[in-house]
Amino acid sequence: MKTLIPLLLLLLLFPVVAQDEEIEYPESDEVEETVLDESSPSTDGWLPDLEFGAYLRTSLRFLTEPPHSQTYNENQLGLRVKTVWDIADAQGELRLRSMGFSTATDIDDLTEGSRVDDWELELPNAWINIYGVPLEFLDISIGKQTIGWGVGDKLRTFDAVNPGDYEDPLDFGRKLSVNMVKLTGWFSPTWRLETVFVPGFIPGRMPAQRWQPPVEMELGEIGGIPLWLSSLTTPVRLPEAKLAQSAAYGARIKGGLGPVDIELAWLYGREDTPLITHVNSEVVADPDAPIGTIPVAITAEGEFQRRHLFGFATAADLFNVGLWGELSLTYYPEDIIQIQSSLMGDEEVLLYEEGANLRWMGGIDYSFGGFYMQLQYLHGFYNQRVEEEMSDFFIYAVEKGLFYDKLKLRLAAGLEVPAADSFDENWGFALMPEFAWMPVSGITLKLGGVWLEGDGSSLLAGMQTNDEVYLKLEAEL
Repeated sequence: MKTLIPLLLLLLLFPVVAQDEEIEYPESDEVEETVLDESSPSTDGWLPDLEFGAYLRTSLRFLTEPPHSQTYNENQLGLRVKTVWDIADAQGELRLRSMGFSTATDIDDLTEGSRVDDWELELPNAWINIYGVPLEFLDISIGKQTIGWGVGDKLRTFDAVNPGDYEDPLDFGRKLSVNMVKLTGWFSPTWRLETVFVPGFIPGRMPAQRWQPPVEMELGEIGGIPLWLSSLTTPVRLPEAKLAQSAAYGARIKGGLGPVDIELAWLYGREDTPLITHVNSEVVADPDAPIGTIPVAITAEGEFQRRHLFGFATAADLFNVGLWGELSLTYYPEDIIQIQSSLMGDEEVLLYEEGANLRWMGGIDYSFGGFYMQLQYLHGFYNQRVEEEMSDFFIYAVEKGLFYDKLKLRLAAGLEVPAADSFDENWGFALMPEFAWMPVSGITLKLGGVWLEGDGSSLLAGMQTNDEVYLKLEAEL
């Protein structure tokens, strides 16, 4: 049975392809958790030897404020499979995921196992790499995969080939895998040109409602009578499944000059978070409406905007000090308009003008005496589109290993500054301590927490009711 399961997974892999690891010049931008040990023996047979592994992850989280609601009860069981030929390799991953919360709403639901204990089966990755075919300097990758652009540690400014996974907004850098075709041409052992083509659009996965800021809107009045919000619906309009509407494509040049790594990138595609472009207001009958008001139902429809994204990144290790930085430019090829419809007719409101906006970041890290320290600076979060919206973020982390790294203590802190001249009124702060214990190789227990504070218009101010403590288990089986 153990050999049957990975064999079935391998058969699923044949029509797909890709990973960012090259045989001649090994270097990977893939998410670490999806990559297996590369020591598998190659074979010239039609059915090569398989290498497979599994993992188990559990996450329990509780709010620190009464009534101490449980926010996460997640369990994951994953299976990875890999095979290697002389000029190719293939990898895939299946994940069984349960959030551990019942979705039953009536007695009949209790007869359905999926409603009592909801779970889902995911295919996080499945790809094939072909090296040196049809040209010796060319590598081809096809399939569902994750690639990383940029050099920042989780905080990046142009890493946008894959949509973001924002389900846990404090777990920066998580991405969703997408089907893509990637060609990599090698100029030398250190320089390469990479082109990507993503035929279909996948939106980012958004966080739970409690992490999102409350909806604020001025409803106005009709004939001197104020309007009252009866209901709010927020549909999204996905682009049509046509190449002209859904496809994304780009290129990246990456290499090194002595101790300095350099990266230049361009991507044309859609943003992974929606922007409200149509707002419709309709008068409705609502017995709960306060006397002297007019109840209205609001429909706010979101769309995913097209944009060009240009990026430059550099990194170096000088005198045992790591340094890195990024600069990105987002260019909207046309004005972004919001259409507001009501009894008074349609009105067009300009949201963002055609033009370019900059983001940038930088970081430094250093290890000494068993300590590891890191400082990063970021100007502009992923959902801040123009300069007027962008905040400055300062993130500091220190880590110390004890007892031959069986116990690791980590403390991370973040400061948000929306505007330096109004810091006393608009600010955000996050503190994230964590203890990690590894009783045996391959098993890690983590105990930690998140404390959030803020004021005014900062992003963290809208999250300060989400202070949590958590217990996590990670095991490689």
